[in-house]
Amino acid sequence: LRGNIEIDSEAGQGATFRLRLPLTLAIIDGFLVESAGRVFVVPLDMILECVAQEAETGARRGGYVNLRGEVLPLVRLRDLFGFPGAPPARENVVVVSSGEQKAGLVVDVLHGEFQTVIKPLGQLFAGLKSVSGSTILGSGQVALILDVPSLIREACSHDPSPVGEPFPHRP
Repeated sequence: LRGNIEIDSEAGQGATFRLRLPLTLAIIDGFLVESAGRVFVVPLDMILECVAQEAETGARRGGYVNLRGEVLPLVRLRDLFGFPGAPPARENVVVVSSGEQKAGLVVDVLHGEFQTVIKPLGQLFAGLKSVSGSTILGSGQVALILDVPSLIREACSHDPSPVGEPFPHRP
């Protein structure tokens, strides 16, 4: 990370550890999700809950879900980024909030909590309004960190156009 560690210790008194990281890096608590084989990080402080649902319930991009009497707009990550392939029979909705607004992110798999270092995106990804950064997983795979406020605005706008440019997929 190009930082440094300072350690001060005194016998019988304890130790003090000082970690200095570059200002361009920040650590967040995230929640790892997967859609069409691609892994994403959702900031944990924006997640309210996760619920499973059958794919045939009509959860499509621009669709809605009735969650205990509250109607929430949905954003299907598979459609948002233009990933090919059919969704699995059972999907998950990650209910997120930003301010007073809520929406559901439809994903294939929930992997769980994950503490991550945010790395800024380069100019190549400047057109992706729905992504706020990236991180490198322990496996070496790159995961994009989702921009939840942007995704909620997209879900609430009823705008059928994609958010930014479609994510390039590999053959």
